[in-house]
Amino acid sequence: MSSKRSCFATPVSTLLPVLLRYGDFSVAVMRTLVLLLTFKGVAPLVTISKEIYMAKIILFQAPKEWINNDEVRMMFSAMLGTTESEWKRRIDTSLVETLMLGVNRENERHKTNIVILTWFRSLENKFPNLLSLNLTGCIYITDASVSEVARRCSKLHTLNLAGCNITDASVVAVARGCSNLQSLGIRTCRNITDASVSEVARRCLNLHTLDLNMGFQGNNNITDLSVLEVARHCSNLQTLNLGSCRRITDLSVMEVVRRCLNIQSLLLYNCPHITSACKNTMQQCQIAFRYKKK
Repeated sequence: MSSKRSCFATPVSTLLPVLLRYGDFSVAVMRTLVLLLTFKGVAPLVTISKEIYMAKIILFQAPKEWINNDEVRMMFSAMLGTTESEWKRRIDTSLVETLMLGVNRENERHKTNIVILTWFRSLENKFPNLLSLNLTGCIYITDASVSEVARRCSKLHTLNLAGCNITDASVVAVARGCSNLQSLGIRTCRNITDASVSEVARRCLNLHTLDLNMGFQGNNNITDLSVLEVARHCSNLQTLNLGSCRRITDLSVMEVVRRCLNIQSLLLYNCPHITSACKNTMQQCQIAFRYKKK
């Protein structure tokens, strides 16, 4: 299917205006044309062809792993362009399990301007099988946005909110709505405190990856209190990133080592209260770690 789409996309796109303006095609023919076109090539069909405008034809079937973030954002721009957007009912996202909306580079964060509360409110019945959602660097989302995710995507097992301007309200909503969560990334979300991390620990018992790295600016809101809760409840934990959580001490880290028997990686960069004694214990337990005292 993919080879046919790429092979015929250019010539079919060129001929479409002529064919559709003067031809009278059946719905079956229109469906075949859709299969031959790329996402961009399909867009003109909605306005050019009366047959496809009237028929219930899916113009785009999103794949299970939809990680081309530029394409995803373009699709939602089309879907949310107007209240009664034709694209909203012509794009099938029911198969999507992995969705990438975020960006990997700081200088690309402006691209996420479509990812706002309106987007999240459109999730209903659109992603029934969503398991993994990456929102890294989506600077326009709010606590209300994340609450919509938690309410509508209860099957989530991976959620990355790194670099998002959210508060404890978001993380608490995720903890309560997505109890199957296995991986949570809230890197550089500096408004997060012990309260929400503790809620995640108590409710997401299958958690195996937790990224609390607060970057170079650091964070004093995460303390031993929440890390101890992680140690007590998340026995399946494998990776814990506490980089620049400056109030963490040996007390909670040693408890993680003692209770989380599957722990493989501990990142403690720029945690000034972690001592060499803790470092030696991790070495003895053959736990991979990054450690630098400042």
